[in-house]
Amino acid sequence: MSLIFHSATLLLAISFFYCFPLDPDRVKSPSYKEGRYHNLDPDEELQGKSPLAILRWKLWGPKDPPAVEGLTDELPTVLERNSKDLIAPEGKVRVVWFGHATVWISSTLKGKTVNVLTDPIFDAPILVTRLVKLPIPKEDLPPVDFVVVSHAHRDHLDRDTLRYLRSKNPNLQILLPSGMKSFSEEENLGSTVSQELGQISTKDSVKITFLPAHHWSRMGISDTNQYFWGSYSLEAQGKIIYFAGDTGYSSHFKNISERLGKPVDLALLPIGAYKPRWFMKYAHIGPEEALVATKDLNAKSFAPIHWGTFPLGDDLPKEPMLDLKQRLSFPISPDTKGIHPPSDGISWGKKDGVKIIPWTIGSGIDLE
Repeated sequence: MSLIFHSATLLLAISFFYCFPLDPDRVKSPSYKEGRYHNLDPDEELQGKSPLAILRWKLWGPKDPPAVEGLTDELPTVLERNSKDLIAPEGKVRVVWFGHATVWISSTLKGKTVNVLTDPIFDAPILVTRLVKLPIPKEDLPPVDFVVVSHAHRDHLDRDTLRYLRSKNPNLQILLPSGMKSFSEEENLGSTVSQELGQISTKDSVKITFLPAHHWSRMGISDTNQYFWGSYSLEAQGKIIYFAGDTGYSSHFKNISERLGKPVDLALLPIGAYKPRWFMKYAHIGPEEALVATKDLNAKSFAPIHWGTFPLGDDLPKEPMLDLKQRLSFPISPDTKGIHPPSDGISWGKKDGVKIIPWTIGSGIDLE
């Protein structure tokens, strides 16, 4: 029986014995009504997948057919990095994928560097195996100015990682969704900001805006959808990077495009834990829907995240990426902007005018 089967059973038992704190003022949020947080679109299918529902999926299926021929359990390549690799050169924005939804974003302008981490998780969620290591030891990370957290699920909100980052970065600003003030206080996360949609945080050359997603939240058994969820835009040096967090497909992508009012230069969209579709589709976009989302966002380019790091769905480690690649066309000569070993190259594929980079963990992109 799979690890997820045993995980769900044990988590069900554990959850009954621990409850996370809830903000009493969450009911004042414009996104909170009828006893819970809501998405922009109807979301009755996103009430939260119970451990018993997970057991039903793992026991009875059904499973989706393979997305590509010849799939194996092969893991993604990890490109090792050092601290200097992570710092954007003057006048550039550098984006490096750490695995899953953890992305390093660095902007340097006029000698001032601002570093941002998205949904940082350095080890693994409870009862889940991490398949690949980080591209850089956590002890070697440069200073971090912002951490942005998309939602309260354990593979995106890791309390140990947040406390570690706080201990190393006393001035760190941790940005959380609405309803998480009491949670952050109990977990000793230090100074945090609990955000409503459209809320903005800034430092030097960087502006971060909290935006919608189509998802749900839960940390324990009694807090389902009592913490909000969302995505982020990061604007720096005239460029817009969009971080989707975890999301199903909905009208929120077009809503975000309207809010931003100009094209997204780089969209960081999830493609993994997308199988089986009957179970995952309401909360997780897959490769096909991610390509649709790039058009909704008016994105110039797209780099896929949320695959190859944790076994959270029926898809094999590299299946989401291979599924995506078979949908793209590729130039004869690779485009090699970014940081990478000379032997690897980084080839941009294309789909309907959008550039897509089939990167791996440790790959880096420079926007200039």
